[in-house]
Amino acid sequence: MKKRIAVAVTGASGLKLGDYFLRKLAIHSEYFEKIFVIFSENAKYVAQSEGFSLDFDFYKKHFDLLNDRDFASPIASGSYPLDGMVIIPCSVSSLASIATGVGINLIHRAADVCLKERRKLILVPRETPLSPIHLENMHKLSLAGAIIAPFIPSFYNKPESIEDMLDFFSLRILDLLGISLKDERRWKIDE
Repeated sequence: MKKRIAVAVTGASGLKLGDYFLRKLAIHSEYFEKIFVIFSENAKYVAQSEGFSLDFDFYKKHFDLLNDRDFASPIASGSYPLDGMVIIPCSVSSLASIATGVGINLIHRAADVCLKERRKLILVPRETPLSPIHLENMHKLSLAGAIIAPFIPSFYNKPESIEDMLDFFSLRILDLLGISLKDERRWKIDE
């Protein structure tokens, strides 16, 4: 069964991580009925400061782009059948808003809907070091059903580039969404 998901990109450093994940989704679009994408206003500012260009023509071609202020969007309602949501990267301010139920924008509201409806919510926080407040918010969200998946590269797959790391991490996030792609770089026990 094809999935309906939402992907949000917030104003944490590492916008390339969110962009790479979206490009991976576009390549494997056969697994999805609908993909909603939301960029926070801060994500656009962070992209500029990182010298990274967000390709909105590409995003519009492959996804349903939503305005982060559009609370009338389908994903703002629990009655819309969404299978899950990924926030990649997830700023710690977005993490805090979601943990406290404060829906400042559509990203926070859609995440809150996922939690209340017991739908999959995957958060990819980008911050280091983590303060006790960050850890408390992550713990709180984990207890509420969210999956906390910080970007921590694997090395057993012998990455040779940043793209290799981004690709393998994207594969892991797809696993968490219930989409398992074949990949020779997965952990294996020597036979």
